Amino acid sequence: MKVGIITVSNSEIISSEKNNSLKLISSQLYKNGFDVLFNQTLKMDSAIIKGALAYAKQMVDFIFFVSDTEVEKSCLCKKIICDEFSTKLVNSSYAKKNIEEYVKNQNISLKKEDTSYMQIPEMARCIKNPLGIFQGFLMEREGKSLFFLPIADQELRHMFFSSVFPFILQKTTSKTFVFKTYGLKHNKMQLILKDLIKNKHNIDVVCNEYLLSGEVLISVPEKVKENIYHNFISTIYSKILPYIYSDTDCSLTELIYNQLSVRREKLVFAEDFTCGKMANLFCESVENARDVLVEGYIALTNNSKVNFLGVDGRVFKNPKIDLGEVAYQMALGALERSGADVVVANCGDLQSGEVIFALGNVEGIHIFSEKVYGTREQKIAMAANAIFFRLSKKIKQNDFHLLQTTV
Repeated sequence: MKVGIITVSNSEIISSEKNNSLKLISSQLYKNGFDVLFNQTLKMDSAIIKGALAYAKQMVDFIFFVSDTEVEKSCLCKKIICDEFSTKLVNSSYAKKNIEEYVKNQNISLKKEDTSYMQIPEMARCIKNPLGIFQGFLMEREGKSLFFLPIADQELRHMFFSSVFPFILQKTTSKTFVFKTYGLKHNKMQLILKDLIKNKHNIDVVCNEYLLSGEVLISVPEKVKENIYHNFISTIYSKILPYIYSDTDCSLTELIYNQLSVRREKLVFAEDFTCGKMANLFCESVENARDVLVEGYIALTNNSKVNFLGVDGRVFKNPKIDLGEVAYQMALGALERSGADVVVANCGDLQSGEVIFALGNVEGIHIFSEKVYGTREQKIAMAANAIFFRLSKKIKQNDFHLLQTTV
């Protein structure tokens, strides 16, 4: 696999201390069989940075973008990355939580301009920096993996060896395993697996937490016997089973697509709370989304729910609207009108963050509720992820039957 390292700093010459960190990273990658094609330092110039990033996209599989940590300069770099990958910056709840945790632990005040560190590209995953306010991210787009990291020496080393390096080893080494989790916080992962993280076989176990999801990465040395590592993997699996949604390195939307494709079933969305975000995410992250997604209804008003989905208008005349009944009727209408096999519908109150969603098929429709937090955009994104996770579990467990229906 080919790697390129781009460092953006105040000048073309960076301190020997920081330079040593970059040399260490480059050396570590080279030792593990990666082809490090270039390790270059650039001036803080938009045109130069854009050109280097465009070249890196053509030449390598993994791009390490090491940025100056000053607010204005890191913002400029993030915007250039967004432009190059046709995306935009959004506030990350996970980055915000990390920064607030750091500020609290250090007993310092958060400056107004420091809030920009909470922004990362949409669809990127935040890489936690416990040693500073600057937050990194991983973005996988167009077949490339880009890591955005701070030039600060200790922060760079910590983030590389604790999060980034295990990730790329898992991506490229044959004897590696990944468990994708949902709703499992990092500290709880560490607690559940504490007896396994430090083990006499030198099997690496790395736990990463993102906005709502997470992953447990396991790298097994060649010398470990097959029966030992199989038992090791089985033990980890059994300990975190309630939180696992996949044992392959794929997203929730890709997993759902694969599940439906195998079953030869079609999907329909009926969205209110998520405002079309679910259909958009599904189509954006799954190359052949149209093979399974047959329809997407966006019904933001009572009238649209009645006219498009056949919801009984009388439910809106009650002093307290039964949102569970609304979600149920939205799902039923979408299922009947689209001819799909599986339906997802949602409604709720964006201000309070209460989302009600319905999942099911002709054999039964289930109603669930979730509480989400943050800005309007964050609430919508969190709701979409929560619903995707529940949908994946339902398809996997094949329990869309009438006796399991909850209304």
